[in-house]
Amino acid sequence: MIRSASILALLLLPALADEVILSDDSRLNGTVTALSDSGQVLLQSDLAFEPFQVRADRLRRVVFTDTSPREDQHDCMLTLANGDQFPGDLSAIDDSSVTVRTDFAGELRIPRESVGTVQLGMRPRKIIYQGPESDAGWTIKNGWRYDTNRFAADSNGTVFREFDIPGSFAVKFRLTWRNAPNIQAYFACDSFETTGKANRYYIQLNSNGFELKRQDAIGNNGAFYSMASIPRDSPEQQKSAVEVELLVDRHVGEVHILLDGEEVGKYKDPAKTAPGGQGIMFRSLIGGDDMQTVSRIEVREWDPSATRHGSEERGDTTRDVLITRSSDRGTGKILSMTNTGEGRSVQYKGPHHPEAVELPLDEISTMFFARPDGTESDAAKTPLTLGLRGRGYLGVSGCTFNGDQIVAKHPLLGEMVIRRDAVANLQRKAEKPKVKEEEAEAQPEEEE
Repeated sequence: MIRSASILALLLLPALADEVILSDDSRLNGTVTALSDSGQVLLQSDLAFEPFQVRADRLRRVVFTDTSPREDQHDCMLTLANGDQFPGDLSAIDDSSVTVRTDFAGELRIPRESVGTVQLGMRPRKIIYQGPESDAGWTIKNGWRYDTNRFAADSNGTVFREFDIPGSFAVKFRLTWRNAPNIQAYFACDSFETTGKANRYYIQLNSNGFELKRQDAIGNNGAFYSMASIPRDSPEQQKSAVEVELLVDRHVGEVHILLDGEEVGKYKDPAKTAPGGQGIMFRSLIGGDDMQTVSRIEVREWDPSATRHGSEERGDTTRDVLITRSSDRGTGKILSMTNTGEGRSVQYKGPHHPEAVELPLDEISTMFFARPDGTESDAAKTPLTLGLRGRGYLGVSGCTFNGDQIVAKHPLLGEMVIRRDAVANLQRKAEKPKVKEEEAEAQPEEEE
């Protein structure tokens, strides 16, 4: 039997095939050829003459090979009544459905009661950096080395770089480790020194779990506030790899944390203003036989305004709600969408106006659609999640594979034919980790 540590060494090499991750963190490489409704995976591997089946109760996640990456330029993010979300382009609205065009499944005509939210102006922001493809532009101080599209560390040290990110931004990266992790990822840095005063955030991962901190040189004389912690017993700590995404809203001073594509929480900056630094630094604190790596680093611009509108309390679910980019809000009925030579617009009728008004689509931020009570709870019972490349995910009850297509069963959309190369991963749903958010008034603490 191949041990987890041996397979971890294979994991650190560039992926050439689908990867099946089991509940004990063992990993198998091959080509996934089928997935039953009950969760069993059929895997074609060079290690076997015929495809073999992986038991459903042993499966945790499948990572699919990225054979033909495409640039996501969709302007709309649609959230279904059960919480699933995916990008697309809004094509039509009528009295019974909302139609969107997607890259992963073509055109989808969705019943209005199955639509939760449509957010507009959600085109991915400018990508500032993706890599590393080399160590060019980075400064390494002890501990780290560049090694085939990743930075690897087996002792204490830092690797850092300055970026041009004056506004709100997102940073995403993948961490892997052998034995136990002990790493700090600093962001919005105005200093790359590990001691002394600075304005910045950092998230730390070690044997105790994750912790988000804020160093404030202006109002707190360089000391640290603890903003949030994710305890050691969370699912993210029981494996040897995790994808971390940090969304920094400098306008309101807020940090969103996502682990493996799932949002853990958003946390208010206890300082008066968000840090304005533009640096990112990874600090290794390991030694002995431990090893950890950072790869798949991505830095991009981010516009949090649509995210704020989409997360607002919608109120009465039996009526439509429309929010403009200037934050005007109306409750009534979204009637239709029209396409003319002057552009696209939405017809909306409020309860206090006898005639419908026409709003240009580019002035609308968010639309909430009315739905019957119980839609969300009835549709949320799906054991598997398909993670889409770039943005979005779908909860499904089962999949079958047919060449370059996946046929999936969705509780709201029915049977769907999805492009296989549009799916990044598949995983069994698990309970979200409990997160303790510290009060903003908490006493600051010095860095250890």
